[in-house]
Amino acid sequence: MKIGFTSDSSSGLAYAPFDHHAKITKTTIHFGSETLIDGVDILADEFYLRLEKDPSVPKTSAPTTQEILDRITELKNEGCTHVIHFPISTNLSTYGKNLEQIIKPLISDIEFKVIDTKAATLLQGYMVYFAQKLLENGYTYDQIEKEVLNLRNHTNAYFVVDDLKYLIKNGRLSNITGTIGILAKIKPILNLDKNGYITTKEKVRVHSKAIERMFEMIKDEAKDAKKVTYMVLHTNRLNDALEFKKKIETELSNVKQVLVSTITPTVGAHIGSKILGAGYVIEDEYAFL
Repeated sequence: MKIGFTSDSSSGLAYAPFDHHAKITKTTIHFGSETLIDGVDILADEFYLRLEKDPSVPKTSAPTTQEILDRITELKNEGCTHVIHFPISTNLSTYGKNLEQIIKPLISDIEFKVIDTKAATLLQGYMVYFAQKLLENGYTYDQIEKEVLNLRNHTNAYFVVDDLKYLIKNGRLSNITGTIGILAKIKPILNLDKNGYITTKEKVRVHSKAIERMFEMIKDEAKDAKKVTYMVLHTNRLNDALEFKKKIETELSNVKQVLVSTITPTVGAHIGSKILGAGYVIEDEYAFL
């Protein structure tokens, strides 16, 4: 048995600060009639600079069935007999929901399964990395799924948004009400919740206070853990991300590592520029991490 892994552009694996062997299925970004492939036609730095100047709100398209089949074929040609796909949360993009049923009749001599990460950005990508580590430590195909689902229950992520128009116009934001004028005056702390939806955790009026509150939330939630990987994610806010990283390293005692990464354009199209986010993965159960 040889197991291969695939994920989509939303995972941030193209910008990951760790090694991985996953095949990435590409998503497309649409600025009006212009179509760009994430990671091929446009990279993160260029994308966020454009987003700050372009008044239009871009849209995205999920990986096509053929794109996924192509990645499976690549893995099959490398000798893989089993493939696990890690999509963005199916409550943010539905393409992963029935993917097993769609793909299985189209392939032969290879097993295929989908694990709903209920995540996005590097938190999604880290689950792929974790699966890779499980494989290296002798876990089987079915055991990998079980342990990834277990790890998923020990993660969380928040982010602070400067401009809500992207989330609102793309329909990705739940449980927040008010006119655009009212919403422009708040800096909400948003949460990628346990069901994989983006929801509003708290509403704060000052950006610096929202950032401080986000820090307090991840600190409190992970306070009883002994070994934690923290993540600081940003869209064109690297200096702030590095300062937040230093704060975690200085003030928290259970830090295994702090990963800093840009958010991939596929996700950035829905949340905008100048985002700062923070998440964590509690790894106490896994000595090999």
